[in-house]
Parts: sequence; C-alpha cells; structure tokens
Amino acid sequence: MSLEIIQTLNPEYTIKSITDEAFRTYGKVIDNNIDEAIEFCIDFVQAAKQDNFYLPSVLEVEQLSSIIELSHRVYGYLEIIAGIVAGDNVELSGIEYHQGSETIIAVTDYILVVGHIWDMQDDTYNSSKCELFYVPKGTIVECYSATLHYTPIAVSKEGFITICLLLKGTGDILEKRKKILKKKNKWFIAHQDNLEKIASGDYPGLLGRKIIIDH
Repeated sequence: MSLEIIQTLNPEYTIKSITDEAFRTYGKVIDNNIDEAIEFCIDFVQAAKQDNFYLPSVLEVEQLSSIIELSHRVYGYLEIIAGIVAGDNVELSGIEYHQGSETIIAVTDYILVVGHIWDMQDDTYNSSKCELFYVPKGTIVECYSATLHYTPIAVSKEGFITICLLLKGTGDILEKRKKILKKKNKWFIAHQDNLEKIASGDYPGLLGRKIIIDH
C-alpha cells in the first residue's frame, strides 16, 4: 500500500517518507544492493509458514555476501547478528533503544515509528513525541543509537518482513533485569496499556495514546 493511501486511511497521524529531511536526526538511508538478501528472506518466511516471528540471528542471512558487505560498512568490521522479523503488527506497544546502530532492511513496505532518547524522562516517554515514517520495500535504514524504535508496523493485510542487523550480544539474556534494561544492550519500556508485557515484568514507561495504524 502506498504512502498516499496509508496516510488517507490514518488522517490523525502525519506519516512522512523515510527520505524526508525530518529523519536525519534519527538515522539515514543507505544505498547498497541487497536484492540477494531480500530474495532469501522471502523464501525463508514462506517456508516457515508462520505469520509472526522474530529470529534475532539467522546464520544463513549473516553469511550472505550482501549482508557481510553492509555490516562492514555500517559497523566497521565489528561482529554483528542479522535476523528476520515478520508479522502483522499494527501498533506501537512499546519502545526500545540499544548502544550501536540498528540497521533495518525492508523486505516489504512498512512504517517505522521513532523518537529521540533525549526526550525520555525518568524512564518514561510520551508517544505524542513519536514520528512516523513510511519505508518502501528494498530500503536500508540505519537507526542511530539515540533513536527510540520498536517492531515495524504493517501497511497491508499481508503483514511485513524485515531483516535486522545489530551488534553481536544484543538481546542476550541477562542474569537479572535492571528496570528497563531487559536484555543485554536492550532497554525497553512497554506502553501503559500493554498489560501482558507489564505482567511479564516490563516497565510501563510509554505514556500517551497508543499509536495504531489502519490499512
């Protein structure tokens, strides 16, 4: 679904193109050929026959020449993990950040909701400060360390698929979580209405109206 149509269906939000100047403080778009990775990922998801899943590290993806080249460019030869995220998510149920950029490859179109870490106060953040960006298939987005973000939002009934690159070790289990530090290099706050996440121990720090996208 195009940006124009998704914007028409959601007049209460301003949805910008990922190439808009407004994204410059959150990250940047990278021009790299990743057709190989996109084709592999589409086949992988079809074979998995699951509607929703998050695999933070997929060896076959990490070994693709296009992913290796991209990781060297973004992370300067540091070790990374590359995984696959697929689903039909339509809302911002929480928000997170990491040390080190997160690089996202759009296997399908999706919406990226972002914020600035410096707008957090006492481990809380108001969703009214978020900005929404439409990311078309084939786009590579580097989100900087200071960028708050979470699961991509689908723009069609078919859902979304992305490839996600992070510094190796991100998301590994902590012996004991420390307030919003949920896993290694993963700081997360749940939306105040996300009772399931809160019951599991996540801090209800995302305040304000829950962002929900119609498509």
